Amino acid sequence: MKSFKSTAWILPQPVLIIGTYDKNAKPNAMNAAWGGQWDMNEIVISLGSHQTTDNLAENPEFTVAFATAKTMVASDYVGVVSGRKANDKMEKTSWTIEKSPNVNAPLFKDFPMTLECRVKQKIDEDKTGYYLVAEIVNILCDEKYLADDGKPDVEKMGLITFDPVHHTYIQLGKTVGKAFADGFQLNK
Repeated sequence: MKSFKSTAWILPQPVLIIGTYDKNAKPNAMNAAWGGQWDMNEIVISLGSHQTTDNLAENPEFTVAFATAKTMVASDYVGVVSGRKANDKMEKTSWTIEKSPNVNAPLFKDFPMTLECRVKQKIDEDKTGYYLVAEIVNILCDEKYLADDGKPDVEKMGLITFDPVHHTYIQLGKTVGKAFADGFQLNK
């Protein structure tokens, strides 16, 4: 086995689009890869110092959308262009933006699924950023991405993951097994 130094190579990494409003209710978005489910009703995201963290200091509510193959170019754009420097950042994405129904944050209608969230805690906060723990208030899913059972269909969404090893995006593929079930085959 080849050995590598410690680095951020947990795979797969989500491509999370964080939506916030500034103090004048102007929408902003950023791309964040270092985040995940904290428990049943909470998420955690590692945030550096960005327009997003400035906005969260003013308003503790935000949205988290999951990037797709269709939204990849604009999703990458909101990760490489700062809202502190680009006044027309959101216009360039061409995303359809409206106010989220359950939190004071923008909803980007171009994404299949969005978490509506509220800040619970900021851990190790300093001028370089912090770890954000947030309550998931509600989950919204475009009905065209629902499965026959009425729940979100991940395969239909065309979600992407960030490959931190080669700095690429990879589209998630097909279902290969049933969680909490297939392992019982070894009990036979």
